[in-house]
Amino acid sequence: MSDQTRRPESVVSRRHFAGIFLISLATLLLELSLTRVLSVALWYHFGFLVISTALLGFGTSGVALALWTSLRERAPLDRALAALSLAFGVVTVLSFWLMQRVPFDPFSLLSDRRQLLFMPLYYVLIAAPFFCSGLAIALLFTRGSRGVNKLYAFDLVGAGVGCAALALVMPAFGGSGSVAVAAALGLVAATVFGIRQARRLAVAGVVLAAGALALACVADRALPISVTPNKQPPPTPPIYTAWNTFSRIDVYERPQNPQTHAPGMRRFIFDAGTAATGIEDLRPGVRDYLSRHTDDAEYNSGVAYVGKERPKILIIGSGGGAQVLDALHYGARSITAVEINPIINDTVSRRMNDYWGDLFNQPEVRLVTEEGRSYVRRSGEQYDAIVSVHTISNAAIASGALSLAENYVLTREAFEDYLDHLTPDGVIYFTRPEAQIPRLFATAREVFAARGVTDTAAHLYAYRIPPGTQTFQTSGTNRLSFTAGFLLKKTPFTPEELRRMNELLGVGRPARSANGNPPEVLYSPLEPHAGSIYDRLVNAPDVKAVYASQPFELAPATDDRPFFNQHTRWSSLGLNTFRDVFTQEKQGRMALEDRPVAEVTLVTLLLQSVVVAAVLILLPLARFSRAGTRVPGRWNYLAYFAGLGLGFIMIEIALLQRFTLFLGQPVYTFAVILASLLLFTGVGAYASGLRPGPARGKLLRIIPAILLALLLTALLTPAVFSAALGLALAWRVVIAVLLVAPLGVLLGMPFPTGLRLVGEDSAALVPWAWGVNGFFTVIGSVGALILGMAFGFKVVLVLAGACYLAALAAIVTTKGARAGEA
Repeated sequence: MSDQTRRPESVVSRRHFAGIFLISLATLLLELSLTRVLSVALWYHFGFLVISTALLGFGTSGVALALWTSLRERAPLDRALAALSLAFGVVTVLSFWLMQRVPFDPFSLLSDRRQLLFMPLYYVLIAAPFFCSGLAIALLFTRGSRGVNKLYAFDLVGAGVGCAALALVMPAFGGSGSVAVAAALGLVAATVFGIRQARRLAVAGVVLAAGALALACVADRALPISVTPNKQPPPTPPIYTAWNTFSRIDVYERPQNPQTHAPGMRRFIFDAGTAATGIEDLRPGVRDYLSRHTDDAEYNSGVAYVGKERPKILIIGSGGGAQVLDALHYGARSITAVEINPIINDTVSRRMNDYWGDLFNQPEVRLVTEEGRSYVRRSGEQYDAIVSVHTISNAAIASGALSLAENYVLTREAFEDYLDHLTPDGVIYFTRPEAQIPRLFATAREVFAARGVTDTAAHLYAYRIPPGTQTFQTSGTNRLSFTAGFLLKKTPFTPEELRRMNELLGVGRPARSANGNPPEVLYSPLEPHAGSIYDRLVNAPDVKAVYASQPFELAPATDDRPFFNQHTRWSSLGLNTFRDVFTQEKQGRMALEDRPVAEVTLVTLLLQSVVVAAVLILLPLARFSRAGTRVPGRWNYLAYFAGLGLGFIMIEIALLQRFTLFLGQPVYTFAVILASLLLFTGVGAYASGLRPGPARGKLLRIIPAILLALLLTALLTPAVFSAALGLALAWRVVIAVLLVAPLGVLLGMPFPTGLRLVGEDSAALVPWAWGVNGFFTVIGSVGALILGMAFGFKVVLVLAGACYLAALAAIVTTKGARAGEA
C-alpha cells in the first residue's frame, strides 16, 4: 500500500458513536426544516430544486476528503471532528441569515441577469453546512473503517430520530427556529467529539449551542424568512402564524372588497405564503349571520345543492370554511369537513373560533383532519354531494417535496371511490383551473365506461369564471381562467336541474362585481358543444385518439401516477419551455397553474446533478492517476455505490407514495415511513458487522434477500392495505412499521459492507465512495420523480431492484477487474 492510501489506526469509541448520531440528527433536521422554509420563501418546486442541489454538498464533502490527504490521514481525528461539527453549527446560522438577504427569484432567472449570480450564491449558502457535516461523517467512516458498520448504524438512527424530531421541533420553534435547533445539535456534537482531545472546541460548542437554542426561541423575529415578491404576500404583517411539518400558515386581516361584500374586515389563511382561503367575520355567531344573509348569490357553491333537500355533504379541503357555510345555508343536515392540514383546523375551530362564529362546532358539522381521499376510502357512508373547491396547495408536502405535489383526490381510482360513496342522485363538485377541466372529463369518461355507463355526456356539467379586468393575464386576453367548475352526477342531470344551475351561476346576466365577468358554460347537456374538447372527450368513439391529438396530457391520473397537476408531455419540453418558465417574474403565481414548472425544475436539477457528479467523481480518480497511485476496481466500486444510492432513494420515494393513502395524513406517512426506514436500516447496518466473513460472500446473500423483500412488500401491501384500511390510525401505524421493517433491515447492510471492502483496497476511496453514494442519491431522487410521473411508481420499484442487481454484479466482479488492472 502506497503513502497515498496509508492511514493511521483510529480507535472508534462511544463518543464517536454519540457524535455521529448527533451530527446526523442535526443534518437531517436541517434538511427537512429548509425544505419547509424554502417552500414558503420560494415555491415548493424551486425549494426542491435548491435543497437537492445543496445536498450535492454532501457528496462533494466525500470528494474533498479523498483529495485532502492531510485531513484524511494526519489530522488529529477528534480535533478535526469537533472543528467540523462546530463549523456546521456556525455556518448553518450564518448562511441562513445571509440567504434571507439574497433576492433570488427563479421565475426571473432568464430575464434578470443578476439572478445568474444569485442562484449559485444561494446554492453555496445552503450547501455549506451540509458540506461540513458530510466531511465530518466521511472522515469518521474513513479513519474508523474497521467499525464502519456500527458508525453507519448510529448515523442512520440519528437521521431517523431527526426525521421524527421534526414533528416536535417545527411546531414549537417554527421554520427559522428549527434551523437554529439543528445548528445547536451540531454544536453539541462538537462538544462530544472534542471532550477528550479538544477541550477548547468542546467548551465553545457548549456556549454556542446555548446561544443557538436561545436564538431558536426568538428566531421568527431574529431570523425572519424573506418571501419572494411574486407570491404577492399582503403588505401588512399577519395577525397569527403557525408551523407544522406540513406547512406554515399565516392569518391576515384586511378590509373586504366593498364591490362584492358588506363593509367590514375579512380574514385570510395563507398556506406556505400563498394559496389563500378566507371568510368574512361571522361574529356574533354563524346562525345570526345566516339569518341576515339569505340571498343565494352570496354563496358560491350553490350548484352542488340543486335538487337536494337537507343533503348529507362531504367537503374535501374545508380550509377556512366557506363551503361549510354554503352547506349550512342550503340546509344540509350533515356536513363532514375534511381538511388535511391540522393547524388550519386548529385555527378555525379553536384558536379563532370566535371570529368564525363557532362555524365548525355546529351540530351538523364534523371536522376531520385527514387526507380527503383516504377518508372517503375508509368511510362507510354515502353522501348527496362531495365538494372540493380549489384544493391547491403550494407547500412542500410532507414527503419533503420529493413527490412534487401528488394528488390522490383526482385520480381515476378516486372517482371510483367517490361514485361508490354517492347516493343515487349524488353529485361531485370540484373547482379547478380551467386548463385542468378536460382531464376531469377524461377521468369521468373512463370511470363511467368501466361501469357500463354509455351516456356519459348526460352526467357532466362545467363552467368557467373568466379572468377579471384586474387579474394578471400572462397569455393575453384569452388566458384560461383560474377558476372553473366541474360537476358529475351519478344519474343524468334533468333539464330543470341544468336550468337552475345556470340561474345560480348567473349565466347570461351581468357580472356581480365591476371587476368581474359573468360565468360561461363550458359544457352542458342542454347546449350543443360540437367539436369542443369536452364534446370529443365524452362522445368520441376512441377517447385514446382524442388524448393523442392534444399537445397536453389528458389521460386520467392514477394512484400509481398521481400527478394530476402536471399535464405537459415530457416530449414537448424544449428550450422555449425553459425560457418561458424562467421569465415569468411577478406573474409566476399564475404560471404554476398552466406552465410546466415541475417538469422544468426536475430536468434542470437532473442536468445540474449529472454534470456536478461527473466532474467531482472523476476528479479524484484523475488526481490519483497523475500521482501514480493504483486504485484497483475503481469502476466497479463506482457502479456499486451508484447503484446503492439510486436504488435506496427510489425505494424510499416509492414507499412514501404507497403509504400515503393508507395512513391518511402526509405528516404521519413521512414521520412513520421515513423514520422507520432509517431506524431499521441502522439496525441492519449494525447487524451486518456482527458475523465475520468475506464481504463479497455476504453481499451474494444480502442483495438477493433485498430483491425478495422488495417483491414481497410490493405484492403484499395492496392486500394488507385493503384489509386494514378501516382500523384506527394507531393500528395502521403499527402495520406500516411492520411492513417496512424487514426491507429496512436488509437495506442497511450493503453500504457498510461495501465500505469495508473499499477500505481494504484503498483508504482514499472510502470518502470517494461516500461521495458517489451521495451524488447518486440526489440523481436518484430526481430520476424517481421523472419516472414516476412518466411511467408510474411500479416502474420505479422495478428499476430500484435493477439498480441493486447492477450493484451486486459490479461488486462480485471487482476481483476480476482488479486482476485486469494489475
